[in-house]
Amino acid sequence: MKSTKLKPRLILLSALLLSVATSIGESATMKNRRGKKPTKQEQKDINVCDIEQADSPFYCYCNDNKLASAEEANCLIFNRFELSDPIWAHFNSQMYIRKLNFVVKNDGTITYIPTAVLRQLKTLNTVSFQHAKFDAIESQAFSSLPTVATINLAKNSINMLKWHAFESLANLTILNLDENYISELSRDIFYDVPILQKLFLSHNNISILHDKAFKHLPSLQELDLNSNKIVNLKADSFNGLYQLQRLDLRNNLIAEIKENTFGELRELQELELDQNQIEFIANKAFNGLYHLKKLRLSENKLSTLEPNSLIGAPMIGVIDLRDNALRTMTFENIKPIITNFYNNSSFIYLGGNNLICDCKLSWIWGLRNETRNLKLREDLEELMCFLDASFEPKFDSGEDINRALEIVRNTGFHMKQFEDSQYFGDNNYEDYSDDAEDSRRVGQQMKMDGKMGYIRQLFRLRLEDLPCPTSREEVMASEQPSGRSSHGSSLFSFVSGGAAQVTSRQLAHIILGVALAARFVCT
Repeated sequence: MKSTKLKPRLILLSALLLSVATSIGESATMKNRRGKKPTKQEQKDINVCDIEQADSPFYCYCNDNKLASAEEANCLIFNRFELSDPIWAHFNSQMYIRKLNFVVKNDGTITYIPTAVLRQLKTLNTVSFQHAKFDAIESQAFSSLPTVATINLAKNSINMLKWHAFESLANLTILNLDENYISELSRDIFYDVPILQKLFLSHNNISILHDKAFKHLPSLQELDLNSNKIVNLKADSFNGLYQLQRLDLRNNLIAEIKENTFGELRELQELELDQNQIEFIANKAFNGLYHLKKLRLSENKLSTLEPNSLIGAPMIGVIDLRDNALRTMTFENIKPIITNFYNNSSFIYLGGNNLICDCKLSWIWGLRNETRNLKLREDLEELMCFLDASFEPKFDSGEDINRALEIVRNTGFHMKQFEDSQYFGDNNYEDYSDDAEDSRRVGQQMKMDGKMGYIRQLFRLRLEDLPCPTSREEVMASEQPSGRSSHGSSLFSFVSGGAAQVTSRQLAHIILGVALAARFVCT
């Protein structure tokens, strides 16, 4: 009976002794392992969103710090650490991160893509690196990430993209490589990215664009190559881009656009070629661009356009030719798309050129009258051109003639009035060129092609007074505004039609001379 009562006590004592021994054993184990790296199991238990190690090379701030709960993590890298560092295993604690962003701060650096780590994130959708020093994106560095839709590698000092660098990214739709040092795009870089829609490569050093560099991108809709060093474009430069809608080639070194350069881009809607060195655009250069709506060519070196350069792009509704060196823009240049500018939203920009005031610009009057776009109408009315001094309009206003006739009709007229009038003498052009009320006579004096002339506001000149160095048969009747005045066979028509090179002052002299002769005969 006594032994039965002692048995529970012995069991309890044994349990207490075992607990103490276990505690002592764990304490001794931890003491022996002090200073050593945690085991793999312990690494898995460390929450990457809640790192407490003071010497950690990076810290991540997450939208949810609970284990396996974060969907967004922004990680700041403060110190250099290698791909083999066990700290990368901490990401096992957050397997469902969808958006992962690495930003290198201060003296931190990272020179590699942690491909294995990215592959462990089962729902990763967006990955971004900024201010790293990758030098090159190695082959298959981003391969086999089936859930990734966006990769942002802007501002990472990348010099080279290697073969198949983005292989097997079945859901990738956006790839940003802006502001790096990439100098060459070779074939098969963008391999097996079947639904990529947007590719950004602006502000790099790209000077070599290999043929068929984009041939594996059948779904690409937007390609940005702005601010590079591209000189030559070939027919195969954009091979395979059958769905491309926007192509940005601004601020490069392109000198000419050859025939069928963009022939592969059947769905292209917007083409930006501003701020290049373009001097020549071939006939049918835009052939096949049946859906092109916006064509931007400002700040180039164009002095002329071939007659059929736009014939292959009949849907253009916005064309920007500002700040070139164009001498003229003929009806043949604009004929394939002229009716597109009659609506409320289309626009043609011609300012900042060296347009010559002559009858080749007559179509602009017609457009001004036909368009429903008030802003376009106002812009056209402000258009300036160069008027050769020898073609100064003969009847820019009836003021001189009317004043002469008034003097003749004046019953108190006598020779002294005539001699004192402003019509006496050989006043030349410059004497009244400062009249600010009449921009047909006011403007900067300049020389073009060895000829002296003046900058004039085109619509302050009369259409019938525009000089025509070539036959007016080139100017189609459809170009002319409706209701154009006709002067019949009068002296005014004779003079203004160019049959006699008589200025308004000279005509005033003629009228006065006739009047004086009549008075002399009558007396």
